[in-house]
Amino acid sequence: MRNRLWLGNGGAVVSRKEVETVAVGGAPRADLLPPSVREAIKRRPLVRRLVALVLLVALVTAAGVAGATYLALNAQQALADEQRRSEDLLAQQLQFADARAINNALDNAVIAREAATSAEVDWEALLDEIRASLPPGLVLVSVDGATRVAPAEDEPLRQDSIGSFRINANSPTVPDVESWLIDLEGVTGYAGIAPPITVSGSEGASYSVTIEVLLDTSAYLGRFSTAPETDTSEEGEE
Repeated sequence: MRNRLWLGNGGAVVSRKEVETVAVGGAPRADLLPPSVREAIKRRPLVRRLVALVLLVALVTAAGVAGATYLALNAQQALADEQRRSEDLLAQQLQFADARAINNALDNAVIAREAATSAEVDWEALLDEIRASLPPGLVLVSVDGATRVAPAEDEPLRQDSIGSFRINANSPTVPDVESWLIDLEGVTGYAGIAPPITVSGSEGASYSVTIEVLLDTSAYLGRFSTAPETDTSEEGEE
């Protein structure tokens, strides 16, 4: 400690003692903290990062749940709208139930009429064609026609036919059966001749001829057929 003299405002000498500061101790040379405390201090940044990561995961999860909930609500709303629309359409259809029933009845009637007339053959027109095919001198005695629903599987020569007509004719002379068979090929629905062809008689007496002509599906009249017609004009152009 040292004494110094200094002059005040009045010029008097004043004595003052200046205190010197003495540093006691200094930087610690020994670490007395337990190892667990030092380890905890080192882990603080890692813990903070882990906490931040957990919070981020929680936020992302919450956002995902919110998004899924939003989509589910939208889907439920869309489903409810479609259900209401379906109910409205059903209510509108019920208003026209009678008209639909009548329309269905008409459709069924058309289908039944087509099925009932599907095997219809114009025998009168066929008879006119048969008469026109007769050679000179041959007189028509009878014609018996019939159609079959199913093909005759036990008769190979009749498998492709849907029916036939049997012609009985008489002639005072030997009939020209060969030319007659050629003319019969022009009859509507002609599918062939079913053997045998019977010719009986003798000179001085009349001759009797019996021929059975097979028919295919083109012999059907098809008055009420709803099958679409093919347009051959475009095919010809191609």
